[in-house]
Amino acid sequence: MESRYRRTWRQGRVALVLAAAAGAAFLLRGLLLAVLGLVAGGAALAFLAHPVARRFERRLSRPAAALAALVALGAALALGAGLIVPALARELAGLAQALPRSLAALTGWSERVSTALSRAVPGLALPGADLASLAGRLPGLASGTVTLAVGAADGAGRLSLMVILGYFFLRDRDAFALRLELLIPRAARGLAVRMARAVGRELRLYLQAELLISLSVGALAAAGLALVGVRGAAALGPLIGLLNMIPYFGPFIGGVPAVLIALGDGPKRALLALAVLCAVQQLDGSLISPRIMGSVTGLSPALVLVGLFAGARLAGVWGMLLAIPAMIVFRTLFRVYVQRSENI
Repeated sequence: MESRYRRTWRQGRVALVLAAAAGAAFLLRGLLLAVLGLVAGGAALAFLAHPVARRFERRLSRPAAALAALVALGAALALGAGLIVPALARELAGLAQALPRSLAALTGWSERVSTALSRAVPGLALPGADLASLAGRLPGLASGTVTLAVGAADGAGRLSLMVILGYFFLRDRDAFALRLELLIPRAARGLAVRMARAVGRELRLYLQAELLISLSVGALAAAGLALVGVRGAAALGPLIGLLNMIPYFGPFIGGVPAVLIALGDGPKRALLALAVLCAVQQLDGSLISPRIMGSVTGLSPALVLVGLFAGARLAGVWGMLLAIPAMIVFRTLFRVYVQRSENI
């Protein structure tokens, strides 16, 4: 009787502790999400710098190699930014000057179509863009600029913390891996290690392939748009390359700004820009992606569409960008689990 009472009391205490922990997690969910974001960012940096760190470890100690890998990664990003950002700034300034002309052209087209429709069907008209109202909203950009500056400062602070965490993750990765393994029951430990290695290998291959494809598509789009005289081609090219990572919808999302900017110089320029973007996508679909990506993803088109829809509903464009890597992770985990009894 006494042992049953003690067992009931012990179970009640465990339930009370779990309920208290769940309540605290709910109350502090904002802080927990921020901390998890920092940890995830540091882990991502360590994951990206890991191949470089392993090369440096042939001649340097583990701490020095981790620091050298992060410095090399930062130097490469800084060099790329130094070469690209000034040109992008000039192109963005040109786009800002061309935007009113594009809006005026779009408004003119809308008014002409609306007039034609109202003549054909009395009482029917399309809503046009009111440039006066748009200009009246421009003073609000001042407060938006302040908000942007505050956000940039906060982002810089978070990035610095991620870099520090990435250094410690790289330096002490064996100790972290051992602690994580000890948290897993012994019976499932070997399977968990195989899963982690397989996921890392698959993600690294996917990211390398996606980076090469994005660079190729962005360069081709920038060159083609510049060839047909579209303003800001050097700025639009990287945007198109980045959004090209979103299957099916990315090329459309990235191509809309280019066509709208080209519309400011007339419908002929807009049609030329559209033709260039279509040609780039044909090259990507028939030559670039099949040769670079190969069978890295191995996901069915229907599954990709469902994943993109779910990612867009959860986190917008970021969700669409991360949908394919997330599905690759789940597919790899499932495959390793199914093959757990095979000696492969």
